[in-house]
Amino acid sequence: MSPPFESLLFADDLILVQGILPFVGVGQYAFVGAVNKKMNQLYKEYCKVELKKNPRKVKDKRGYIPIPDSRSAESTDTLCSETFCNQPRAEYWLKDNSSNKTPDLANVCNVIARYGNIMVMKWARQQGFYWSERTCAAAARNGHFELLHWLRENGCPWSERTCEYAADGGNLDILKWARENGCAWNERTCWSAAHGGHLEILKWARANGCPWDALTCSFAAGNGHLEILKWANENGCPWNEQTCGCAAKDGHFQILKWLHAHGCPWNEATLLLKMPLEILKWADENGCPWNERTCGGAAKNGHFEILKWLHANGCPWDKVTCWAAAKNGHFEILKWARANGCPWNADTCARAAENGHLEILKWARENGCPWSASTYRAACLFNQKEVIQWLRDNGCPGSREEGR
Repeated sequence: MSPPFESLLFADDLILVQGILPFVGVGQYAFVGAVNKKMNQLYKEYCKVELKKNPRKVKDKRGYIPIPDSRSAESTDTLCSETFCNQPRAEYWLKDNSSNKTPDLANVCNVIARYGNIMVMKWARQQGFYWSERTCAAAARNGHFELLHWLRENGCPWSERTCEYAADGGNLDILKWARENGCAWNERTCWSAAHGGHLEILKWARANGCPWDALTCSFAAGNGHLEILKWANENGCPWNEQTCGCAAKDGHFQILKWLHAHGCPWNEATLLLKMPLEILKWADENGCPWNERTCGGAAKNGHFEILKWLHANGCPWDKVTCWAAAKNGHFEILKWARANGCPWNADTCARAAENGHLEILKWARENGCPWSASTYRAACLFNQKEVIQWLRDNGCPGSREEGR
């Protein structure tokens, strides 16, 4: 049985992951297992944790996901958060970095606030690590009332984000306290309550004068919170075409039907997104408009049957359909689209090149698809070595000059 994730996070490993791997490039992670057994296990555990938190993260067939740029807040949260759960471990990791407070370690106090350890926060501040409005917001989102008190008593700044994050985390007591103590808020507080499914918080916020706008309905629709959507609509919250688009995007088709039945507008963007064919047919029958981007969206997502149905029923298409298929590796869709008269241009070759789809690129060229220097630049930008060599060997514009 594998040891818990936090037990793997020793200083040397973290320094390697944070200080070295990002310079290789986000997504270039295949070599991690060759560093040592611990790094191999660390990376596997990291993938499991991240996929559990967010199943929509892009992963490969082995279930692995790219290591994010360590200079981003997401990376610091992911790879350092467990380090700051107790003071000895934090001291051990940070003792040699205390002179470098920014920018790479500027998120330290925010991470500590996320986990609510006052002792570690005190120690970090004694060492001179920076805090910001995000520090209070992190404490508010995660329900760390005692820490938030301490932060404010000791001069940590806050902003509207504190109310926003308290609402998103479902922490009404913190939201009330923040407002009682002069913390500002704005429409984002209502957005966050709707996003998190916290109807009581939304009701309280509105009863106490918090502003809202159409995005409140959009967040409710996009996250499947029909009761919140109903209440917001009944109480005068505006909505717009984006509300239907959010419901469709995330597969909440009963909500989409409810919205349409209650007069919510929609537009071509509603059909750009992922939906089963039967819902697409329903939307079409009920007057939802479409345009060339609808076919492009179907090609992008590999929805072959939907694309066939759209074309058979008069939905227009353009060059985006071909390059979207090429970019995402949907070879059969590209072949079919071309056989049925869909136009293409040099973007098809460029998009195939950037994602390393050499067979698609070869086929496109064999069948008369134009290319340009952008094809070679795209392959170089994404370090597609096999594609780059083929482009050089076959005289792609721009390749000969650089290959000299």
